[in-house]
Amino acid sequence: MKKSYVIILVIGLGLTALIFQLPKGNVSNTTSNAPAGGANRDAKGDDHQDEHTEESATKSEETHAAPLTKAQQAAVSKLKSEFSQAKTEVSQSNVLDKLINTFVGANHYDSAAHYAGQFADQHPAMNNLLRAGQLYFEAQTYALNPTKGKAMGVKARVYFEQVLSKDPTNLLVKTNLAMTYVDTPTPMKGITLLREVIEQEPTFVPALFNLGILSIKSNQFGKGQERFTQILKLEPTNYKAALNLGFCLAQLDKLDEAKKVLRMVLDKSKDPEETKAAQELLAEMQKH
Repeated sequence: MKKSYVIILVIGLGLTALIFQLPKGNVSNTTSNAPAGGANRDAKGDDHQDEHTEESATKSEETHAAPLTKAQQAAVSKLKSEFSQAKTEVSQSNVLDKLINTFVGANHYDSAAHYAGQFADQHPAMNNLLRAGQLYFEAQTYALNPTKGKAMGVKARVYFEQVLSKDPTNLLVKTNLAMTYVDTPTPMKGITLLREVIEQEPTFVPALFNLGILSIKSNQFGKGQERFTQILKLEPTNYKAALNLGFCLAQLDKLDEAKKVLRMVLDKSKDPEETKAAQELLAEMQKH
């Protein structure tokens, strides 16, 4: 299986996506085939200063990310004006929700995260910190530029760590925090955090899933098979785990088992991304 794939993996509450190309024997996190419209600052009309690393990375990826349409720009301008005129925290939060939804709808996750982060800095309630951390985590996930992704990961950690200081038992936040370390000089911090989560809750699916992804990234397909098999015992309809199990089995030359799993995804999943990935994996397996 020499062809590269882009499989979009989503798990947990809200979006916890990871985008990877998966060629056999050389698993990379390059995202040159990622869908257009990843995280990208709304270049027109911003009234804030970006950090240097974030700004330079954004410029380098603007040729790949879809800019805001005129209608989206008009909506953003209107909501920014409403936000600045809002007099109470509640009214500001209501407008901010709409502004964030507009940016997310345009796949401008870093812009959504920026405003969520500013609000959380001023109003550090748990839900505000959690929203900012999650949006920066999503911006890291969808960043087309590695430098941009790292900058978003740094910001995500700031808010996730504040959440955990208030609620150390939040395993999903701890799991997402772990994944912000994966492409840093200290990836073992992330692996250690995931292991701590598993020690606390051995059947916590998001942590098991991410450990499986890390196994794929390090070409440890046997370990990946174990993680995704465990998930399917806990959640038989977790078709994203099934996709990754099929991929691991194929890498281990267990082709009959891989085909069985992938055909199950085709038969039962209602998600077009999942069925498309299963079709492509099966088609590639037929060539070898």
